[in-house]
Amino acid sequence: MRVFVGKEHAQVLLITGDSIGQPEARSVAAVGKAPARASLLFAGLVLSDELKGAYSEQEGRYLIPIERGGVDAVAMAVVGSQLQISIETLRAREISLTTLSERALLVDLVVPGVEKDASLPRPEMLARWIAGASLQRTSKKISQPRRLIVVDPGHGGKDSGALGVSGTHEADIALVLAKRVKKELERRLDADVVLTREDDRFVSLTDRAAIANALDADLFVSIHANAAPAPTVWGIETYYLDGASDKGAARVAARENAVAAVNGPVDGIVTDLLVSGTNRLSRELATGIQAEVVAGLTDVYGPNQIRDLGVKAAVFAVLVSTRMPSVLFEAAFLTHPEDEMRVRHPVYQRTVAVAISDAVAGWFDSRGL
Repeated sequence: MRVFVGKEHAQVLLITGDSIGQPEARSVAAVGKAPARASLLFAGLVLSDELKGAYSEQEGRYLIPIERGGVDAVAMAVVGSQLQISIETLRAREISLTTLSERALLVDLVVPGVEKDASLPRPEMLARWIAGASLQRTSKKISQPRRLIVVDPGHGGKDSGALGVSGTHEADIALVLAKRVKKELERRLDADVVLTREDDRFVSLTDRAAIANALDADLFVSIHANAAPAPTVWGIETYYLDGASDKGAARVAARENAVAAVNGPVDGIVTDLLVSGTNRLSRELATGIQAEVVAGLTDVYGPNQIRDLGVKAAVFAVLVSTRMPSVLFEAAFLTHPEDEMRVRHPVYQRTVAVAISDAVAGWFDSRGL
């Protein structure tokens, strides 16, 4: 759920996991202590666990405070087999509904007799954003905004990352891979590609996200090499932001987040990403990258030399604050002798870079972006 507030005009964007359907809608004026409200009644929908986190003990209901532009709050309740969403306002408003996709509905709430606020997002802009485009950059009067991707070489400077069995530093491998990925993305997509660091320097995890947010990038791809307590662990894996999918994912996140303590703890900030749809887009991007890299390396090295560890979820500090689809790619385990040897080789690096650029291109193409 996202709420946009303008002058006597508000929009509520609803995104569901499956088909959203068409709700019953009505608007009522304030009566006594009850505020004016626009109510939507959906059949067959339930609240996600993230939205259940909005339960207010004091109010005895699920409540998201807004308190801007005459919009007080959004209240949610399960009524039998239906989900009721009520937008509470200072004055009664007229409701209009626009279906943006099978899973997305835009609710416009306008004070009667008032023109819609032109500063609020247009439906076509929101439809592109749901598909994965930058909301800010698609709002500019450009027929086809140039794609902008931030590639993040993990670690650097005082933070060398994992140490390989023969002395390889993760920071060095991440930088080499990231530069190759940048080159391939520029060639494959004719996109603007920005590195969060271009040499061996320290950049905090929050600053890396801030770079992507300041540029309003379409995608954020963080490049790393892995490590494990046991030298027998090897393979390739790609992560997106969510609760840890298993103990191994939690361990990897803890290692990659170790330096985050310099800038404060990582708290549970996944809710905004999850309810805005970015989580789903990140998962789809991670799935595409993992599949392309594994297939590309298998073609070169053979199936016995490449291990697919799959797509996983974890709370990575570098992904927490990014406002666009974001993934973290682990190229190999430096603590495994053969894995370390392969990831240092130019053929392996070039194959990974080409595969990542192909996956990113496919991600954009599948959304018509």
